[in-house]
Amino acid sequence: MIAGTRYVLWQKRTGVLAMMLLVGALLSLADALVGGIGGSHGIIELIPGTRYQISGPMPPRTDALKDFVFEGQPEDGSIRIQPEAVFTGYWLGGSMWRGHIVIGPDAQEGDRVLMVKDRFGEKQNPALVFRVQVWPDQDALLSHSPSFLTRKTRHSPYLFAVSLALGGMLAGGANFLFGRLWTRHLAHHNCGEIYKLQRRGQEIEITCELPCGDLLHPGMECAIYRASGQRLCSAQIIRCEHGPVLTQVLMAVNGPEPVRLGDVACALPEATKTVTG
Repeated sequence: MIAGTRYVLWQKRTGVLAMMLLVGALLSLADALVGGIGGSHGIIELIPGTRYQISGPMPPRTDALKDFVFEGQPEDGSIRIQPEAVFTGYWLGGSMWRGHIVIGPDAQEGDRVLMVKDRFGEKQNPALVFRVQVWPDQDALLSHSPSFLTRKTRHSPYLFAVSLALGGMLAGGANFLFGRLWTRHLAHHNCGEIYKLQRRGQEIEITCELPCGDLLHPGMECAIYRASGQRLCSAQIIRCEHGPVLTQVLMAVNGPEPVRLGDVACALPEATKTVTG
């Protein structure tokens, strides 16, 4: 296979590769979003020996951390809420608190609902209810992930999305480079790709990427090739404008239509062999 046809072959291959990689990136991102947004349903999933940062509004009629009342914590303290500081809210300016959910190293597998209340029995604030699921180890945690990719590979779907997107962009860049090399190869041999095809009665008009110049004129013979170098038929230039050249390919109405978009038209008689050598 000659160098010119290798350009178009690799252009097609890298184009397909770029499409597959970018589709894979979109699917990975969708898996990450489905798992992250709709998968956990507000459940905080942890393993023994870990901590999870939380924050929330102050319970009603409570000004200090020492006034907090906790419910749902086991008596051994293996799963507990540990408040640490009071601060002013960023949006509305009210008092808020921050702290951690602490999972002890001997915490048992299971789920717990932890609540932060005041000591006056006011209505429970839903923002101060934390549902915690404890798994025995990291493998069990990943095995129950809402993300399909995380369950199967133990890796974040965002890692796949970023990696595939970068690969797709590199493949797209290679596709563009091979396309430019193919276009230059054709221009060097006074040839151009067919990008428009229209049937007019018993004839077909094709428009190709040949620049107008002194060497091109109506009535000039040319040849049509597949991008692989296979000759199809003859053609004749019928009009040359300040842009592409419009050529006309003669063929029978009831016969098969061999010419298609992406084929190559070589306008000069001496250039009709250059696409294959």
